[in-house]
Amino acid sequence: MISLLFRSLRSIVSIFTAAGSPRQLAFGIALGAMIGLVPKGNLTAAVLSILLLTLRVNLAAGVAAALLFSWLGAWTDPLAHCIGSAILTHSSVQPIGARLVDLPVVPWTALNNTVVLGNLVLGLVLFYPVYWLSYVFFERHRDRVAEKLEKYKVAIVLEKTEPATQWRLR
Repeated sequence: MISLLFRSLRSIVSIFTAAGSPRQLAFGIALGAMIGLVPKGNLTAAVLSILLLTLRVNLAAGVAAALLFSWLGAWTDPLAHCIGSAILTHSSVQPIGARLVDLPVVPWTALNNTVVLGNLVLGLVLFYPVYWLSYVFFERHRDRVAEKLEKYKVAIVLEKTEPATQWRLR
């Protein structure tokens, strides 16, 4: 139980103190936002998660953003349904969609579901604004927040715990 608490706190602190650039942090948050918005249990969410794990982005920021946007994603479902329904019922998309559904892998993506498609489109549309806003935030405030975190006893305790030997504060 305590190790779970330390691990969670270390992840939050490492967002600000990790040796990554503000761009890596911003890309992690933007990709995590896309993962959080898309409903889970399909190939689309799995591919986005694999991208988060394989690209050079801040993993802690991506996971934190995915958790936050998963919670917010439930509120975007009505909007996503309208977006997905508008795309899937468009006359030029229907013949292409009918051919794609016959392919072996495409049904696993769940892109024939209006909520999945709508949230994916919403995530793609929000990708750059989320990236830009988080980049500006980390560019301006990251060093200041890291200095304040280093003064707290929590950061000192996290630094001295056994699982935190590979993690260090600047």
